[in-house]
Amino acid sequence: MKKLFSALKKIQIKQILTAFVLGTLLFVTQACSSVSAKSPDSTYEGGMNQYSDVDPRSKGAEAAAKMKAKGLKDNAEVNEIDQTGSLTGNTRRTLDKKAENLEDLGKNLKESGKYAADKVQDKAENFAEGTKRGVKNIKENTSNALDSITNAAGDTAEDAKLSTQRAAQDAKLGTQRAAEDASNAVQRTLRNAVD
Repeated sequence: MKKLFSALKKIQIKQILTAFVLGTLLFVTQACSSVSAKSPDSTYEGGMNQYSDVDPRSKGAEAAAKMKAKGLKDNAEVNEIDQTGSLTGNTRRTLDKKAENLEDLGKNLKESGKYAADKVQDKAENFAEGTKRGVKNIKENTSNALDSITNAAGDTAEDAKLSTQRAAQDAKLGTQRAAEDASNAVQRTLRNAVD
């Protein structure tokens, strides 16, 4: 019993009152929220579960769509050509605007054609000029090549001539040395025989 009284002393009255007020508030809010629930409309409209297939929130949107469709239909009727052949104001303005657009399109096409023709002319001139330069370069290169071949052939002939002359001189000198060597050998042999 002493334990029970000591536990009750530890609990403060403030905590007890807070718990009581919160419990009451919870009970009251739950009870009041169930009262505001609405029962469904029980009229049969032929949809699933005997209710309408149309969302009740969309009735305003449906009416607005019908009004817009009616306005478009009326506008189309006004824009038609009447039986006397005259055009209505909106149709005339639309045709005038389309004619201006076609006129602008024609101008743009004409300017684009001129631009394309100028570009083609420039490209053709550049091609012709490049071809002339290429032919001139080919002629110069061919002339340079012929000159180089002629010079090389002349140099080769000159080199062959000089080589032949050197070979002849070398052969002549070699023959003279061989004759001198033979003469010297004969003289030595004679001297040796005499001695």
